[in-house]
Amino acid sequence: MEDVSGGFIISLLFLTISGIIWLSLIAANKRLFWIMIIISISIMGFVYITHFFDDSNMLAAQYLSLAILFSIYTSIMFYLIMSKDVSSYSDISNAISVYLLIGITFGFLYSFIEIIIPGSIVYNIDKLGDISGDMIYFSFVTLTTLGFGDILPVHKVAKVVVMFETVLGVLYIAIMIGHLVGLKSKINKPLN
Repeated sequence: MEDVSGGFIISLLFLTISGIIWLSLIAANKRLFWIMIIISISIMGFVYITHFFDDSNMLAAQYLSLAILFSIYTSIMFYLIMSKDVSSYSDISNAISVYLLIGITFGFLYSFIEIIIPGSIVYNIDKLGDISGDMIYFSFVTLTTLGFGDILPVHKVAKVVVMFETVLGVLYIAIMIGHLVGLKSKINKPLN
């Protein structure tokens, strides 16, 4: 079993706290809020329980379920930002949150890929512990198109996911800037 001394549990607690904060952002929409409460509790409960099984299949299931949960968070947050007709300072912080959620989501997806296809991502880090932190780092390096080269995708599946994340990161910034600028120009337009 990997680092039961606390590293993974602390990470799960931080993920749980971030989920709670995210849920508080959508609390105004009661139906969506309760649906997401049920989904979040189910997935996080599954992740907490399966952590204590010493099996690579369970670890892969944890990473995939976290990737799914965070992709749902990201999609809903993006939809809520894009569906607004008025711009506010909270839109900027929400847009930043979506960008960070994209990075975290892909980090868990890379962790899943590395577990189910060992060696698909090459890195020189101690492979005995939890790899999700390293894969989240790799995800943000990819998302921001920095490409340090210390972690490399070598399998076709990993390469495709890296290409998708890179394009998504660039398009997201372009779309979000265009959206926020467009909203700002609507607000500042003089009335006839």
